[in-house]
Amino acid sequence: MAQKWNLQDIQPAEPRKRRLAPQESSTLQLSRDQEPETAPRRERESIPSIVIEDGSKKGRNRLFLSVVLFVVIISATVGLSALMGKTELTIYPEYREPNVNADFVAYPDKRDGELSYEIMTLEATGERQVKATGQKEVEEQATGMIEITKSTPGAERLIKNTRFRTSDGLVFRIQESVVVPGAVKNESGTLVPGSIQAKVFADDVGEAYNIPAEKTFDVPGFQESSFTELYNAIKARSTAAFTGGFKGPQFQIDENDLSAARQSLQIELRDNLLLRIETEKPADFIAYKDSVAITYTQLPPVQYGGDLVTIREQAILQIPLFQATEFGTYLASETDPTYDGGSVRVEDPYALTFKYASATTSSSVIANEPALSFRLSGKPLLVSEFDAEKLKKDLAGLPQTALTNVIPAYPGIDEARAHITPFWQRSFPENPDEISIIEQLKDREDDQE
Repeated sequence: MAQKWNLQDIQPAEPRKRRLAPQESSTLQLSRDQEPETAPRRERESIPSIVIEDGSKKGRNRLFLSVVLFVVIISATVGLSALMGKTELTIYPEYREPNVNADFVAYPDKRDGELSYEIMTLEATGERQVKATGQKEVEEQATGMIEITKSTPGAERLIKNTRFRTSDGLVFRIQESVVVPGAVKNESGTLVPGSIQAKVFADDVGEAYNIPAEKTFDVPGFQESSFTELYNAIKARSTAAFTGGFKGPQFQIDENDLSAARQSLQIELRDNLLLRIETEKPADFIAYKDSVAITYTQLPPVQYGGDLVTIREQAILQIPLFQATEFGTYLASETDPTYDGGSVRVEDPYALTFKYASATTSSSVIANEPALSFRLSGKPLLVSEFDAEKLKKDLAGLPQTALTNVIPAYPGIDEARAHITPFWQRSFPENPDEISIIEQLKDREDDQE
């Protein structure tokens, strides 16, 4: 029987080892001697590891992170927009530019349909030194200005030389006849005393009559005649210190030298008073420098050294003040036939020139005048006014589209445009203070379109 062979009988039980060359054998042996422990580690590290992940869970995490990031970005954008958001309301008021060249009359008291004014009074004194030529005995009466008031209705005429008496018995007389206006009721129904200013002179000579400002007076003639009501109703006060009262030797100065010194001094006083007008007048009043009236009073001279004399001069400036809105409204009503009411301001009041109808007005006491006549010429810009604070309150909290319904209630506004940010905000803020109003005048090209 023939012998059968299995596959195991043919193949060797162990793999045949390849015989190494001497060089390779020594190299291998050296490596094994040097790295006895690292070889197995490298063999372990070279085995790849397999990580099995849940794909659906990873997708949900990514989706959640994306949603959170989106919400954060949107919230930050909305918050930043809210902080940086603003509401601007641009108002285009009506305006007109009339050519003015006409005569006007203004009154010191309020009258319907008429222009009124108030008098501002400024005072200054100065001095110059000149050489004296001698002395002489002088007796002079003090002079000054008083404001006469009447606390009951009805005007009262006071004749020339009417006496006014101080509390300590000094008597002064008015130089000219005046009409004291009666008291009138104001908007609240309260009686406001009528007043007028008058120049007075002392009843006697001497420095005792150089009384200070704010001295009070009564009218002794009313008391003596038993006109008790008039005596109680009409009073007066000194508007400034009285000057000029003198009795005694006075230095004499050459007329030419005196005239030149006084002229120089008066110019200096005038210039100083003119500079004070803008800083001392109320902010909402208009004052034209060409409307000033200045009076000068010579004060008693004073000796300085042996033959030098200090001459002194007092200047009193009076100027009519026009309330800005009342002035603009009056001009609009007088110069524009299309004017239909509402407050108007003069944007550039000094585009108008002012000139008194009478040349002597500028050297008179205009506080005594019953009215002032003057000519205005120029091309002023008259701008209609509106109540900005009321407008903001009317718009607060309303939709932006409500602007077209609110503006018609303000006749002085020609057009209004709102700019609200962020862009998705479609209504005005609840707080009126968050609405900014910008006023602009339309160009003539826009008007023509």
